[in-house]
Amino acid sequence: MAIFFNFGQQVDGYKNKVINEREARASAGIMFLLGLLSVFAVFQLRTLFWAELFSITFIIEFFIRVIVNPQYAPYMMLGELFVRHQAPDWVDAKPKQFAWILGLLLGMVMTFYILFDLISLVRLSICFACLTLLYLESVFGICLGCILYQKLNIPVENCPGDICETVVRRSYDKKKILWLFLFLVLFTAFFAGLKNWKYEAKPKIIIIDE
Repeated sequence: MAIFFNFGQQVDGYKNKVINEREARASAGIMFLLGLLSVFAVFQLRTLFWAELFSITFIIEFFIRVIVNPQYAPYMMLGELFVRHQAPDWVDAKPKQFAWILGLLLGMVMTFYILFDLISLVRLSICFACLTLLYLESVFGICLGCILYQKLNIPVENCPGDICETVVRRSYDKKKILWLFLFLVLFTAFFAGLKNWKYEAKPKIIIIDE
């Protein structure tokens, strides 16, 4: 029974139980991709089936992570498969557990809307909030739940990205902000010019079936 109802792994060299950050980020990336495809299906195929199917897998995933054991959560196992040749990046399990409890709570709210087949702004907001959280974790390694955990001033030894530590923030070259703004202006101008050339300047070819 030790493998069940057990959060985190005991690894030599770490006093507290830990989670492999690489597996967590990989699973978040997989979930974000599937979630994005399900949203695409809503707007393009005009069906909620795939979005609700993904939502159900999301709820099951976080239930297993929090209540049973993250090692046996489907998306975590799939993430482990993809990063199995990479060295583990062990982080304290407690901030992750806190973050995933929040994910489970969002899933429980979503369950209510799925069971009663309700469409509302709250349901859409939860969907996009979950996708945003998954995107931030998978792409940037930003665990907002872990940051909130740190804000509660709970002592942690090994937090993802060291966000739970008191560190000096690295300075950011303000000139880069100007460059980013310049690239945005150039991209907008290029896109507008391309759109004008493609849809207005070029003659449209109309094919008439006989």
